[in-house]
Amino acid sequence: MTDARERPAGTYPVTAVSEDDGLIQPMCAIFRRFLKRQGLKFTTERAFILDAVLSKQGVFEADELLAEMKDAEHRVSKATIYRTLKHLLEAKIIKEVLIDSSRAHYQLAFGRKATGHLVCMETNQIIEFPTEELNALMERVCKEHGYDPLSHRFVIYGSSPAAKATEQAEVGDEG
Repeated sequence: MTDARERPAGTYPVTAVSEDDGLIQPMCAIFRRFLKRQGLKFTTERAFILDAVLSKQGVFEADELLAEMKDAEHRVSKATIYRTLKHLLEAKIIKEVLIDSSRAHYQLAFGRKATGHLVCMETNQIIEFPTEELNALMERVCKEHGYDPLSHRFVIYGSSPAAKATEQAEVGDEG
């Protein structure tokens, strides 16, 4: 994705399918309309944050986003990052991924199928994986009980091969 500084604020090539009307609409337009309904402006800072979020491939944290913005020499405060993430959540452009209770994690929601997450408790590594079988199970169970499924989450906590290798190396050094 090109650097947001190289194009006017709010001109993003990323598009998504709206579940309501099936039309392809640019993410920026969706976010602009949301902000307008809230009586808020689409600022340059919000444009930079939106661009950074749209470039994310997986799960991310607000502090990670802030560090990337500073590395790219964008003058965005921590408060602006958190407020904009809140607006993106409310606009349903991103979703919160509950990995642990100590930090909030986010993921692009538009145009993505639900995924599961494998979390290493030692290294905090997060791996996404497809959940087609779980989606089918959710549909079946909801149908059996007359529910309309809205969403689900699936997180596995464990110890990664990297964590095991580190542990074995530490045990070897002690012996």
